[in-house]
Amino acid sequence: MAKIKYWDKLKEKIERGKQGLNTGIPFSNFRTLSSQIKNIQQGRYDLIFAGTGIGKTAFVNSTYVYGAIEFLQNNPDYVHRLEVIYFSLEIPPEHQIAKHISQLIWDDYGILTTKDEILSVGEESISPEIESLINSYQEKMQEIQDKYLFFKPALNPDYLYKCLMDYAESRGTFIKSEDGRIIIDYIPNDPGLITEVVIDHIGLIDLGKYPDLKTAIDKCSKTLVFFRNMCNFTPVVITQINRGSEQMNRRDNGDYRMPMLSDIKNTGNVAEDANTIIGLASPFYLQVENCLGYDITRYKDRYRLAKICKNRDGSSNLLASFLFIGEVGKYEQLPLSSEQIGKPEELRRIDEWYKTKGKL
Repeated sequence: MAKIKYWDKLKEKIERGKQGLNTGIPFSNFRTLSSQIKNIQQGRYDLIFAGTGIGKTAFVNSTYVYGAIEFLQNNPDYVHRLEVIYFSLEIPPEHQIAKHISQLIWDDYGILTTKDEILSVGEESISPEIESLINSYQEKMQEIQDKYLFFKPALNPDYLYKCLMDYAESRGTFIKSEDGRIIIDYIPNDPGLITEVVIDHIGLIDLGKYPDLKTAIDKCSKTLVFFRNMCNFTPVVITQINRGSEQMNRRDNGDYRMPMLSDIKNTGNVAEDANTIIGLASPFYLQVENCLGYDITRYKDRYRLAKICKNRDGSSNLLASFLFIGEVGKYEQLPLSSEQIGKPEELRRIDEWYKTKGKL
């Protein structure tokens, strides 16, 4: 039987670190994530959970997807490359792109538009100015789709395995046992490539041949664990919360605004399999007036609480405050409340926009 010499593999990983290949891609402008979970890393399984409408997809896109892509576009000689296999099961890919373009327009020009305006949904209608600005991003968005981002609109457990196996074989070589029956190692063509496998959200997968959702989710998670361990892929899974009957007990204890591992819906296996788990909450939605020193009556639904609930390689139960601009799906980390002087600049800008447009 062929054997893997794990001492030699350890030495290889030490050398990788010395070459900067364990640096990871920074979470740009998200210092808590970069410092506590050490950037976006190869071979780490991250799980993000929150309730409906809290902004789970926007959080992942701001941190793991478009934020990481923008960092690499601005640093073309960086030690890592990135490819994202994105199973967008809740939001059509073209809507995701429209939302990202709305953020680019806001950041670059200070003009607030939305996905609905861009797509002329309902009584909304795209203006010639917005349409002209959208066309100016065609080259940028084409590069993102050609180089970084590969959308997949559907998923079942068997397709996940086939998709990732085909991808892995195109990006490296599997080493098998002498009888050819067992995969024992994987050699990537590009040791600096980080491959994210984003699933949004895992509760929307097709069952395929599996009898129920829990079984299908558990099968998907085990597949993600295999490719994490064997190929150094980076799963990023989004899931819903399940407050259940414990919410009233937590309300009585005063900590119900804090995400907990027991909130994760449909299955506990994804929580067990993940290296890192981050929960999101909207204190305003939960009728909390103060959170981490921030006056929620002023921020209203633009404040988000993030909690690192599990961190296999570091500290957990860490909390961070974020400003959330839902119209464009943008997150921005806030400092400690004691360090925040006055209104955050991003919040001031958006309030001024609505005031100018007479919508406040």
